[in-house]
Parts: sequence; structure tokens; C-alpha cells
Amino acid sequence: MKILLVGGAGFIGKRFIRKYSEIHKIIVYAPKEDILKTKKFLEDYKIDVIEGIIENSNLLEEIKTINPDVVIQLAALTGLVKCHNDPQNAFKINVFGAFNVANACSELNCKLIFISSREVYGETINEKATEEDPLLPNNIYGITKMIGENIIKFFNQKQNLDFTILRLTNVYGPEGDQYGAQVIIKKAITEKKIQILGGTQRLNYVFVDDVVEIIHNCIGNQNFKKEIFNVGSKDTLSIKEFVEIVIKLLDEDIKIEYRPMRETETTNFEPNLDKIMRLKGTKMTSLEEGLRKTIQWYDKEK
Repeated sequence: MKILLVGGAGFIGKRFIRKYSEIHKIIVYAPKEDILKTKKFLEDYKIDVIEGIIENSNLLEEIKTINPDVVIQLAALTGLVKCHNDPQNAFKINVFGAFNVANACSELNCKLIFISSREVYGETINEKATEEDPLLPNNIYGITKMIGENIIKFFNQKQNLDFTILRLTNVYGPEGDQYGAQVIIKKAITEKKIQILGGTQRLNYVFVDDVVEIIHNCIGNQNFKKEIFNVGSKDTLSIKEFVEIVIKLLDEDIKIEYRPMRETETTNFEPNLDKIMRLKGTKMTSLEEGLRKTIQWYDKEK
């Protein structure tokens, strides 16, 4: 099968390539700077690469040259602070980019797997957020992801676009070091210090390789057609509790610095995972096991 990873030179994309590059023909579509950062990795795995940005109106023509069976859209401007400080770019990439990708998939009649976020919910209203709950995002990133989802639903209604939307919680694991949980783990290992912004926020954490397997299951499983799923784990805890587990596993003297919580950050989120757990092949790595694997990877990279 021919799979196009839009934004495939990043954290989740690299893990997907490691696991499935020998099974499928994988092509990466990514900006020049991301390709340059991962040039050796992509060459080692013999991945065909197309340089481009999803907000480019020529995206349809560029994807036509590939004619993929499945498009996995990982590309987005992520990070609450980045989106808050640069809302124009957030809307350009996350909204207009989503439109371009959905339009291309509709024209080519190929499946779209859209990576969304738990931020579309905002705060958890009920005990746990279900896929049917109202979307009340409280930050720019969540707003743009919600609009992206609505664009995909529009193309489904108008042109019968085959899609799956995955609302990920806080992803952590090997190779990711840009935001949130990843920064905490990397700084604890490399600098022996951790900065906690707030600390009382209750968040859900999901291991990256579990996410990758669920994405792959979306490709061939008919139960994933035209559906939305929460993707998370059983591990919902405060940032302070998360940090305590990291320090326990490292078994080292780690300095903790507390700072105020960031503006527009969600303070409580817990997903209802009943829907995704009914599907064959869904895995949930425990937080301690996932953190051990992550720490081992960073230790090798030091």
C-alpha cells in the first residue's frame, strides 16, 4: 500500500516509518527545514521525500503525482504557546492546510487519517470526555483543530470523503523532545532539572508507539471508516505526579523549578476510551513501561 505521511518528518512520523517502512511504500511530504533535520534518518529508511507546505494551494497537484492509497495528516502548528503567539500562522497551517489536504483526498478518492487533539474539548465537562461531547476549545490550537475536523466532515458530506479522526491526548516516547512531557523527560536526563509550569493540571498521557499502531489499524480496519476516536491511555494524573514518576525511574537527584501555568492551558482532561478499546489491536502501554522505554532511548542518544 502507498501511504503519504503529510508532516512525516516529525515525532510520530518517524516512529511510523521505523515500524512500517518495510510493509508499505511510504512517502513523506514535509517542509524543507524538517527534511534537512531528518535527512540521514529518511535516507537510512530509503523514504521518498517531497518538499512542501500544506498551506500551499498547489498541494492537490503535488499529491496527484504520488496518487496515494492513504494520506495521514500529521502536519500542524502545535504547542499552545506557539499558536497563541502566532494565531495567523496557526490558522494558515491548521485550517487552510487541513482544507487543502481534505480537498486533495476527496479529488483522489483516497482515505484521510487526520490527527486531531484532545484540545478540541477544552476542559472535561463530565467525568470523562466522550467523542459525542460538545467541543469547547479554550485555546487557539484547539480552535484550529476543531475547524480542521469540521472541514473533513464537510468533504465527507459533499464528496463522500473516507476519513478517520484521532483525538490524541499528550503523546510521549522516544524521539520526541519538543513539548510538554517530552521536554520534562529530556531535561531530567540531560540537564538533571525539570521546570514545571503550574503542576496541578490533570492530563492524560499516551505512548507514541501505541498511537502509531492505532494509526496503522485505521488503514485496513473497516470499523475505522468515517469515525472519530479518542486516543489515550488509562494514565490520567497531574503534571506534578508525572514528574515524580520520571524522577523515581531515573533514581537521580533532579532539581525541580516551579513556574506559573501558561495562559489558556487546559487544567483537567480525561478521555473516555470505550470506543477505541472495542477495536481489535488497540494497545495501552502503562505509563511506567512507556517511560522506561523513553528513558532508555534518551540514554542511548546522550
